[in-house]
Amino acid sequence: MNTPSRLWYIDNLRIFLISLVVLHHLSITYGAPGDWYYNETEAGFPEIIPMLMFVLTNQSFFMGMFFFVSAFFILPSLKRKGTGRFLKDRLIRLGIPLLLFYFILSPLTVFLLNRFIQDNEVSLVDFWINQKGTGFGPLWFVEALLLFTLIFLLVKPLKVNRKIPFPGTFTILLAAIITGFLQYVIRIWLPVGWSMPFTNFQFPFFLQYIFLFVLGIVAYKNNWLDSITFKTGRNWFLFAQFILFIVFPSIFILGGSFEEADLFMGRGTWQSAGYAILEQVLGFSLIFGLLGMAKKFVNRQGNFARQLSDSAYGVFVFHAPVIVAISIAFAGWQNSPLMKFIVLAPLALTACFVLAWLIKKIPGVRKIF
Repeated sequence: MNTPSRLWYIDNLRIFLISLVVLHHLSITYGAPGDWYYNETEAGFPEIIPMLMFVLTNQSFFMGMFFFVSAFFILPSLKRKGTGRFLKDRLIRLGIPLLLFYFILSPLTVFLLNRFIQDNEVSLVDFWINQKGTGFGPLWFVEALLLFTLIFLLVKPLKVNRKIPFPGTFTILLAAIITGFLQYVIRIWLPVGWSMPFTNFQFPFFLQYIFLFVLGIVAYKNNWLDSITFKTGRNWFLFAQFILFIVFPSIFILGGSFEEADLFMGRGTWQSAGYAILEQVLGFSLIFGLLGMAKKFVNRQGNFARQLSDSAYGVFVFHAPVIVAISIAFAGWQNSPLMKFIVLAPLALTACFVLAWLIKKIPGVRKIF
């Protein structure tokens, strides 16, 4: 199989996905449900509705799509570099950012909160030296990607040469439903919001990540992206809108989400089953929809978009302290949570991409970020 030529639409989707990560965490800061370093407020009704839909949509697909795209390029990279060089590059590109975040950036982020929000007289040097506030935070993705890659290298000798045709609509929906059902089962014991100590792995969502990582490798081996046309993508994207704007609100209203939202988080309730399955149907629909539509509309890049794409990984690594710093700077601004999110979103994105772009200018750093 030939190594794929540059897929500009994948690069552009990477810009889109990393922007969603930044905005996702910023929205949690200003009232959307979720776990983040700094939660300034809890949005009330009705502004909670668009923020809830935003994070719900993101959670259904964006990290899974990251795993799919990352896995898609593993085999061509292995073929080009060989196992030894590939493994060395992975350890550098994934391992160094993990260590940097755990020992430097996470303590910096927690220090900012302690010093400027909680008004404690603390020292950043003390946080670094005594390793206060350490953690993987959002870099659980990098941690998991490194783990998945190492496991793949171990099982890679078990080759399966049989070609797998691109799945039809029924197969994709069935895969989404099965994934959702299994995640529902996991959430009986580990409800949404649970994360594994130290690793920060969120097992209530993890099955999708494993499945889409494997699917990314299968997709490359069988040229699946060639089979995703604009028409296919459009149909899946439109179906996703039906799930998001019609089906999800219906089940939330019927399930009493405004009275007891925890019913949707797990513990074996029918609301949890509905949410888990619909989440995967929405996520799979968006992934195939975006791939097909992006291939038609954004399959090109100018210099500016290329710079954004090259900076995307750096944005992921460094965005936590940037978002927290911006939130602290505007903590005294009295406005509605939704308005603060809308106004500060462009500033947060610009700051994250500019910082990542500047960091790549440091000699020797480009091979890492």
